Amino acid sequence: MTPTSPQPSTLQHSTLDGFGGHRSRFDDIRLVHELLEELPERLGLQPAMPPMLLPYYNGVEPDDCGVSGFVFLPGGHLTLHTFSFRECYFADLVAPMAFDNGELTRLLRTALPTRNVDVHTALRPERFDEVRVQPEDDFGPHLLINIQGYTGPSNMDSLFQLFDNLPPRIDMTPIMRPYVLRSKTANGTSVLSAMTMIAESHIAIHINEATQEAFFDIFSCKFFDTTDVLEELKAAFPGKNHSVQLIARGCGYRTRRTEREPEHARTKAWLQSRPG
Repeated sequence: MTPTSPQPSTLQHSTLDGFGGHRSRFDDIRLVHELLEELPERLGLQPAMPPMLLPYYNGVEPDDCGVSGFVFLPGGHLTLHTFSFRECYFADLVAPMAFDNGELTRLLRTALPTRNVDVHTALRPERFDEVRVQPEDDFGPHLLINIQGYTGPSNMDSLFQLFDNLPPRIDMTPIMRPYVLRSKTANGTSVLSAMTMIAESHIAIHINEATQEAFFDIFSCKFFDTTDVLEELKAAFPGKNHSVQLIARGCGYRTRRTEREPEHARTKAWLQSRPG
């Protein structure tokens, strides 16, 4: 009897960008924690870890303060980035099974009410509808890479080391050490996942060990040279084929705010007293 080849994996991927909300909610660490804990359960998804949260107030950009958090699902993730001063949030849900995108939108609208929400969803490896990147208007880009025939780092130690060194290689700013986790999907497939939070948002990968597929994404509130970054990423995560898509995030974000610059300078005043 001829053995059957593993079937290509399918991921449902949804992005939600909310604008014009309440600063107090975006600064509410407990609320963000509850959302990361409750959203997977309400959508019938299985978390693979407790939520990880990082309050963030002294960033590279003065006004990019808020809370970043994530939770791994077996073969996927839920990330939530709030920008309290800019009064917006960005959510990203990737799961190896279908979920109710309408319910996800309703739950986030209820917990984090905003003036408007941009919602996009795709069933990977199908592509998102094209959302053209416009640096003068958008909040930032989201780079997605589906890798077939993945031959890159495939154990926890090597993946940790790669993610620990990757942000400065692509001119990003890490705000935590990497989190690497092995888990199993509902059908028993082993998946190796890695995540690191950056000042610009997040970098993540999920590697399906049965099919030798990997899904990588980087969301950044800072624009970057896609060509240079892609060269680094393809070298770091080699494979037979890289399917790439770059989409815009934050198309509803129209006002750049810079009022926190004096406050930002005060919080970093202690750096002047360090010995040379």
